[in-house]
Amino acid sequence: MAWTKVSGAGRRDLCACAVLFLLFRLAVANVVLIGRNVSKSFLDVEATFTPPIRESGEVGFLHLAEPLDACTRLKASVANSSLSPFILIIRGGCSFHDKVKNAQSAGFEAAIVYDDKYNGGLVTMAGKSEGISIHAVFISKVSGEELKKYVNHTDVELWIIPYFMNSPWAIWAISFVSLLALSAVLAACFFVRGRRITHIRRGASRVHVFHGMSNRSVEAMQSQLFSEVLRGDSTTKTCAICLEDYSVGEKLRILPCHHRFHANCVDSWLTMWRTFCPMCKQDAQTSHGVLPASETTPLCIPTASSSSTLPSFPDQLC
Repeated sequence: MAWTKVSGAGRRDLCACAVLFLLFRLAVANVVLIGRNVSKSFLDVEATFTPPIRESGEVGFLHLAEPLDACTRLKASVANSSLSPFILIIRGGCSFHDKVKNAQSAGFEAAIVYDDKYNGGLVTMAGKSEGISIHAVFISKVSGEELKKYVNHTDVELWIIPYFMNSPWAIWAISFVSLLALSAVLAACFFVRGRRITHIRRGASRVHVFHGMSNRSVEAMQSQLFSEVLRGDSTTKTCAICLEDYSVGEKLRILPCHHRFHANCVDSWLTMWRTFCPMCKQDAQTSHGVLPASETTPLCIPTASSSSTLPSFPDQLC
C-alpha cells in the first residue's frame, strides 16, 4: 500500500513537470492532455460565472456527457477514481449555465464545453454564478473532437491550467526577463560608449601637435613692397601660395632662402601650417646660408676628436 502511494505521488509529480514543460513550450495552452504516449494542448477560455482555476491547475479524468449537450439530467455516472471527474459537453440546445449546472448535479468537478461549429471562435461563457461551484472552460470544435478520442482512458490525465500570462508567477517572470533585457541594453550602450571614448583618446594621443613660428619671428624677417621694377622679373611676379599676381605696393615677405610671397600668405603658412619655405622646403627658422634639412640629414652630429671644437649651432646637437 505504501509503495502504491509513493508510486502515485511520483507519477503525479512527473505529470506536473510534463505539464509545466508543455506550458513553457506553448505558453498559452490551457487544457493539456498528458498520457504515456500522448502530450497535447488546447486553447480555452474560462467561464465568467464559475470559480477561477487554481494557479497550480486542476487535473481530472475525462467523461463524455450523455446527452452530449447536457441540457437535461445527465445519464453518465461518475466512476470511482483518484482523479477529479471532468465532463465533455457540446455547445447548443440550452444556456451555458444550464449545462454547467447539470454537470455539477451529476457530480462532475469541471465542465469542458466545445463549440458545435468548426468556423466558430472561442467565446466567453456567461451566466448566473449562484449555486455554481465547479470549473468550466470553452474550447473549439476541433479540440473537442480530439478530446473525444481520449474519453474514459484510464492512462490519460486532463489538466486545466489558468492562463499562463495572467498568473503572478508569469508576471514576475516577465518583469524579471524585461529587467535583464534592459540591463543588457544599458550595459551594451555603456560598453560601446567606453570603447568609443577610448578610441578617441588613443587617436588624440597620436595626433602631432604643430608648433609654428611665432608672429614676432615671422615679422622679423625681411620684407619689401612690390614695385614696377620687380614686375619686370617674370620669376617673382606671382605668389606661389595663393597663385595671385603681385600688385604694386603690396607687402612681400622674403624668407631666408630668398623666395618671396605675399606677407599675409606666408605669415599664415609659417605660423599655422609649416615652418619651411613652400617652394624649396628650406627651414625658415634657420639662418641664411644653412642648408635645409632633408631625408639624408643625420639626426645627430657625430662627435669630433678631442682637438675639435663644438659646432656653432648648439640646437643641432643630440
